[in-house]
Amino acid sequence: MIELSPVDVLRALKRCLCLAQQDVLCSAYLDVGDRECCKEYALARSGIYQWLQRMVLEYGVNQTYLFAVARYDDLPLFVKSSHDCGEGEALEVFFRFVAGECPSSAQIHA
Repeated sequence: MIELSPVDVLRALKRCLCLAQQDVLCSAYLDVGDRECCKEYALARSGIYQWLQRMVLEYGVNQTYLFAVARYDDLPLFVKSSHDCGEGEALEVFFRFVAGECPSSAQIHA
């Protein structure tokens, strides 16, 4: 069982979302070759954080954690796009601050 309250998780997700949105803005100042890749990566992170916020509000922290594990398991293992890498990083950050574990060892303790 996750010990964090929904308010704490939402606060952390809000901070993560702000960082991802800053990265979207900063990507405009990068070299042409890196610009689109970094923007896509940051937008993917931002999208995951927004999705996690909606899930926490609707289903609570424990169920959101399970949804996040399932979504993480659906990401490709090899030949990842910038979008897939961004989603993976955002989910890993979520696992770290919610359960303090890597996604590979993350479990719900009932």
